[in-house]
Amino acid sequence: MVVMRRISGAGRGLLVLGAALLLVSLFGNLVFPSMMTYFTWFTLSGNQPALPAGPYTGVQATDLLNTLVSGPYLWIAFGSLLVCVAAAIAIGGIGEKTRHFGTFGVLVLLLYAGLLYVAAYQFNQQAPGGNAAIAIGYGFLTAMAACVLIEVGARLPSPVPVRARVPAVGSGRRA
Repeated sequence: MVVMRRISGAGRGLLVLGAALLLVSLFGNLVFPSMMTYFTWFTLSGNQPALPAGPYTGVQATDLLNTLVSGPYLWIAFGSLLVCVAAAIAIGGIGEKTRHFGTFGVLVLLLYAGLLYVAAYQFNQQAPGGNAAIAIGYGFLTAMAACVLIEVGARLPSPVPVRARVPAVGSGRRA
């Protein structure tokens, strides 16, 4: 007997909620420009020309990190967050139990935070009076919570396992 693992209705709701929160965290400043403080991922301070001070959204942080590493590598990470959103919506619609899309999103977000922290630390070491600092904003925390919701939603099992649908074999008789 083949048993398919389906996710519950609450799991589907968490998947869609996580996908919506991640989209708002990524692109909320474009839709609601007056609420910029709520969509800020990181705030940099200091007087380093390579790390301009100010608030950064997800798109702006990606652009800054691409400038620092001299390549489009972080756009690939940004695209993987969009894949996480698309997978969460698809899994929520289909209802099959999958894992690790939310975990992958958390790892990508930790990559962002780690790279910015290392960049600030590196610029502090190079300059004699270096005072570059980084602060995490609400947008980053929202993105992290969204990825956790995606992972939790994908793991919530249905209360009753559903058997796989097997086509009935006809006996040759007509009813």
